[in-house]
Amino acid sequence: PSVLEIQPPFRLQLGGRAGTGQAKTTLVDSGSDADFRAVNARTKEAQEAGKNWYQQMYLENEGPGSLRVSGVIAGDPVLVGELFVH
Repeated sequence: PSVLEIQPPFRLQLGGRAGTGQAKTTLVDSGSDADFRAVNARTKEAQEAGKNWYQQMYLENEGPGSLRVSGVIAGDPVLVGELFVH
């Protein structure tokens, strides 16, 4: 496993997996952790928290759209300890 800092832009999208031809709909598109937290109605304190750092736990290595599972190890106190599938 490796420690990752995921760089902007940060997007929340719904839709098909890469290569399926199914279009994605962008729900949120932001340029920083703080902007993304603001869109999610987070407090000013949460918006000022440090960048999130992730411990990669699994990586499906099949090109664009590959599955990754990571745990948040630092940054937003509400998210530290949570798992992300991205």
